[in-house]
Amino acid sequence: RFSTPGPHVLRVLGSGPSVWFATVPGSGEAPDAIGRCVVDGRWAGFMAVEVAPEQRRRGLATTVMTALARRALDEGASAAWLQVEEDNEGARALYDGMGFAGHHRYHHYRSA
Repeated sequence: RFSTPGPHVLRVLGSGPSVWFATVPGSGEAPDAIGRCVVDGRWAGFMAVEVAPEQRRRGLATTVMTALARRALDEGASAAWLQVEEDNEGARALYDGMGFAGHHRYHHYRSA
């Protein structure tokens, strides 16, 4: 039904940002911590950094962020961004300690 993509399509599909994942394995099936980083040119975006509730305050988020940041630097990133919920004090403390600072706020809207 679909033809083989032409070289221009393959070039576009292959030229997007790099996406990296980091995982700290848990003792069971679920990981203790995860995170994702997208590197697009000089920018690295960190997202979905999560730690299992019973594993928090053990440095696992720092481990994930450090691994992702090293990879982003290896890919040529020189600037970074992330989003964090305002009431997530633990995450904000982590990111403050890593040199991130608030830049602006935004709001989510949903239908009433």
